[in-house]
Amino acid sequence: MKVSVITVCLNCETTIEKTINSVISQNYNNLEYIIIDGGSEDNTLKIINKYKDRITKIVSEKDNGIYDGINKGIKFSSGDIISLLHGNDIFANSNAISKVANCFKENNEAEIILSDSAFKKSLNSKSITRYYSAKNFRPWMLRIGYSPPHLSTFFKTSTVKKVGFYIDKFKIAGDFDYFVKCFLIHKIKFKYLNECLIFMSSGGVSGKNLYSYMTSSKEINYSL
Repeated sequence: MKVSVITVCLNCETTIEKTINSVISQNYNNLEYIIIDGGSEDNTLKIINKYKDRITKIVSEKDNGIYDGINKGIKFSSGDIISLLHGNDIFANSNAISKVANCFKENNEAEIILSDSAFKKSLNSKSITRYYSAKNFRPWMLRIGYSPPHLSTFFKTSTVKKVGFYIDKFKIAGDFDYFVKCFLIHKIKFKYLNECLIFMSSGGVSGKNLYSYMTSSKEINYSL
């Protein structure tokens, strides 16, 4: 079972090296790594190129935002499983992908694996500022605006082909919209893996300010 890890980034010079190292240190051998850079103007691409021998595909060009970048990564991927890890986030440990692959093997009917994420003020910090669990997620919760953590969700490629690409006109809630398509429209079967597999940097685009909150709410309503 081949796993495709896709990292979308833009001007992530302070975190991208940690992201890359968390991927290439995985103890799962059948893995390809794709990085889609949105045309960074800092040292992000220079840092990425330090590891080009360990990265399957590197693309650096202007795009239409994070969801456009994810779509590009999916098009380049050749794995059976797709994992999304942005350029300011890391896998929690070197066993993360192995645990996901084993979970898929043990649950043949599952097309999506949900797991937990945790936020840190910085990736160097040992303390967690917020824990985001998928344990109690049920599809009906999307109707009240609640979705499971996106980056600790792992998709079968066959499922992505069925559901389609992300809508890149969304600025914040494209992942929410994708869950709506997966769980409310296509009724995709999923399994919860009781593990924290992703550490995320606090201060993402969805929680920066009141404008971001209003944009997110508007996009969620539109999606539903």
